[in-house]
Amino acid sequence: MTETRARIETLEDALAAVAKVGPVAREHAQKCEDGRRLAPEVIDAIADAGLWRAFGPKAVGDAGLGGIMEQFEILRALAYEDMSAAWGLFICGTSNGFVGARLSDAGRAEVFAAGGVPIAGVFNPGGSGAPAADGGLVVSGRWPFASGVTYARWVLANVIVLDDAGAPKPGIGGLPDIQMVVVRPDDVTLIDDWHVAGLRGTGSMTFTMEGVTVPESRCFPFFGRPSLDDPKYRLPIISSVGPGFGSLAVGLAQRALDEVLAVLPTRVGPPSFEPASADPLNQFAVGRAQAAIRAALTSSLAIFGRYDDRAARGEDLSGISLAERAELHQHTVWVAETSQAVVNDLFRLGGASSIYEPGILQRVWRDINILNQHLYLRGSNHRTAGEVLLGFEVPNPLF
Repeated sequence: MTETRARIETLEDALAAVAKVGPVAREHAQKCEDGRRLAPEVIDAIADAGLWRAFGPKAVGDAGLGGIMEQFEILRALAYEDMSAAWGLFICGTSNGFVGARLSDAGRAEVFAAGGVPIAGVFNPGGSGAPAADGGLVVSGRWPFASGVTYARWVLANVIVLDDAGAPKPGIGGLPDIQMVVVRPDDVTLIDDWHVAGLRGTGSMTFTMEGVTVPESRCFPFFGRPSLDDPKYRLPIISSVGPGFGSLAVGLAQRALDEVLAVLPTRVGPPSFEPASADPLNQFAVGRAQAAIRAALTSSLAIFGRYDDRAARGEDLSGISLAERAELHQHTVWVAETSQAVVNDLFRLGGASSIYEPGILQRVWRDINILNQHLYLRGSNHRTAGEVLLGFEVPNPLF
């Protein structure tokens, strides 16, 4: 990486940075796909544009763009340009926000000594942490789907905390005590297992640890309250990541629509030998796609924007109600499902030529369908929202 870094202070700065990264990401998109990880040129472009430092709190020297609408707009813009780059920024960039807000002062000083850097990680507790002699945890386990772990400067892992007898310590809501630990890349062993149908360029490999001692300063309760007094970073972690998934989905859907709008006038063939753009069925399909994308985007701006407005007034969002958490999760799932349906319809309009690499439409189609395989986007979020609406008790601490 080069040494000169742009300075981001506002959302407008960040969107201008995305505009600079976009052409680089597009140019190297197939290289990312072939290498199954972000190309060095794209990583450098994100760093030089200052985007790794967009989402971390101002208390650690970053831009403080941790509001959910700020994240939504930045990631949507980059997903339109290239999904691998956007996913890398989503996972390894927004991690700066919740890590910077939850570490102790000593942990923040160490992890953010150089400001915001790419931080890879896995939420699923794939390992355990036994008490260390001098405090902290001794960690072992296996964590799949660690996007960006090949270039990250720090790595996150959720662990189940064990007591002195080796049994899981109880946590909230009947779950075990889950702690997030922050470790150096040298502490983990990578398994090169990312051979997948979509999101190929994200490098989401498995890593393992065996007997790694993590100091207490780099551990924090996953379901705990932030240690930093900044309203933007007080939304529960599981709720705060939802807008990122939604933004990526909308960005992909808009890119697919624009690609189809460009290709339809150029396709001429039987039986009418008129441009495919003149076909009433195609006109109907692109019109319906436009309406669905508009609905997903405008409803997201309205719903997510309400929470940002509340944070701007200084409200502590760490204690939002179950109904509010259900709203955030369900809306994210609906946006992803809606965008997936749009892309699948548009992919069919692209014709046989759209199936070839390195074509954009086939990559968007693969990426949106693999995105919707993510555990966060499970359909049970609709059921939970329905249970809340119908007055049932939902004892789910993961919400």
